[in-house]
Amino acid sequence: MKLMGISKLAELAHRTGRALDGAIPALIAELEAGTWRSMDEIADFFPAAIIDGIQVRISMKDGYQVDLLADCEAQMIFIEYAGTRSAACARKTGSNVA
Repeated sequence: MKLMGISKLAELAHRTGRALDGAIPALIAELEAGTWRSMDEIADFFPAAIIDGIQVRISMKDGYQVDLLADCEAQMIFIEYAGTRSAACARKTGSNVA
């Protein structure tokens, strides 16, 4: 899969330091190597992910999450958000509090 918005993952890795212990590079490698042809295949690969249409939420340890949009036909993934769950909730409700 072609990844777009990868800088959001790089920023998360930088902000968290060792807190995620290599989880971000591993996720990037998995996403880039993926050749999923349907959202069901993504759900099989990431069984704990929450999938709604083309939106995928992958929870990580310590309250972090990655939200992405997947287009299996085009073989593209857009990293929409990478950060804490609390900041994601604030972002969705329009709050400036992070």
